[in-house]
Amino acid sequence: MTRALLALQAATLFKLSAGRRMEYANDPERSPPPRLYMAGCEEGWVGYLRDDVDAAAARAVEDLIAQEPPLAAPGATPRFAERYREIVGSDAPLTTHNYGPIHRLRRGVQAPSTVKVVCQGTAEGDALWTRLERDGLAPDWIAAGFTDLSHFWEPWCVAMAGDEIAAIAFAARTGLLAAEVGVYTLKAHRGRGYAAAVTAAWSTLLPRHPVLFYATHRDNLSSQRVIARLGLPFLGESMWI
Repeated sequence: MTRALLALQAATLFKLSAGRRMEYANDPERSPPPRLYMAGCEEGWVGYLRDDVDAAAARAVEDLIAQEPPLAAPGATPRFAERYREIVGSDAPLTTHNYGPIHRLRRGVQAPSTVKVVCQGTAEGDALWTRLERDGLAPDWIAAGFTDLSHFWEPWCVAMAGDEIAAIAFAARTGLLAAEVGVYTLKAHRGRGYAAAVTAAWSTLLPRHPVLFYATHRDNLSSQRVIARLGLPFLGESMWI
């Protein structure tokens, strides 16, 4: 069951061909996928290659994945991690950013908080959107990569610090049956519960998607604190090359 959920998460992250090759990321910008994506749990591993990886390399990777032992504990890495990197032709060394935990985001998870959250599709959300269209985003948000409102991927909700946006949760990836949340908090507001509050609110916004995921990288300690604060169930570990 858990391995099937990891396969569903991969199909949520990426547009997969009939041959289970990654064509592009399932975000509004159709971002390029990694050369290799893997996810593992106590039931074993699933793996997906980008569609431009040649057939010989693909066979070598698939043979190694079949030999991978099940994930022994959170934080474990694939046994053949370095060999995968060599096979797919990546020159970059593997770091903590190449790995990360995958969690199930329960629908309607609670985050006891006094944080004010504004969601898309509400009167407050419409009013905020009108203000942002008129005044633009604050410089801190532009510097963080949210250069305009097209980066508020729907559905979204935001946590407010007074009249300013402190954090946002949005649909980072959306598939047919599942979605994965993306969360960002301005540096000045981290550690105050804003990210947990918007994540909890976002978990109620996609009634047609029965499964929601929250995944991050090992070097993203802020996201790991959100996972702990919300008590999200652990599914497995991922690797991106």
